Amino acid sequence: MTHLTGIILAGGRSRRLGRDKAVQSVGGIRIIDRVIARLSDVAESLTVVVDREERAGELEINEKVEFIVDRYPDSGSLGGLYSGLQASTTTWSLVVACDMPFIAPSLIQYMLSKLGTETPDVVIPKFQGRLQTTHALYRNTCLGHIEERLKQRSLRMDGYFSDIEVCTLQEEDFLYIEGSKESFFNVNTPTDLQVARDMEKNVSRD
Repeated sequence: MTHLTGIILAGGRSRRLGRDKAVQSVGGIRIIDRVIARLSDVAESLTVVVDREERAGELEINEKVEFIVDRYPDSGSLGGLYSGLQASTTTWSLVVACDMPFIAPSLIQYMLSKLGTETPDVVIPKFQGRLQTTHALYRNTCLGHIEERLKQRSLRMDGYFSDIEVCTLQEEDFLYIEGSKESFFNVNTPTDLQVARDMEKNVSRD
């Protein structure tokens, strides 16, 4: 069993939604609480990365999690990734966004199975032609590469991938896993939120 930290990026801007997406309800449960519950199935500790001290109180999370304030303000997801990895006490961390209500623990277990003798620095699914950088496993060996990009203000989440060993999982490798397709769904807009609520209703009926 790989020791794993779950890192949840929860900066709290939510510009496109117009309100805090982390605390919106899907299936009667706040999205961030859904994320925490699902990561608790696979990670031994959880860290929530926020953009300011007050954000921890705003989220009103009752579960036992550690809050980390982003060490590189206004640096987007890359800054949050760095801050979470720096605080992690495990070699590997699973990094996800706070707006992903359908994360599938079975998919994460599959991702963890790729950590063999030829150990990569990142294990990342590719879905619909895009690397899922906020649904990936990162090794602490990424820290120096990420910090270098942050200092250069080069904020692409995959901007340093050419310098490290990346294990990319193709759709045909994992889409047979139940819930894997929905695992990447995130809520950015009011339409996304309604779609998520409709998806949850359909799952409940099934």
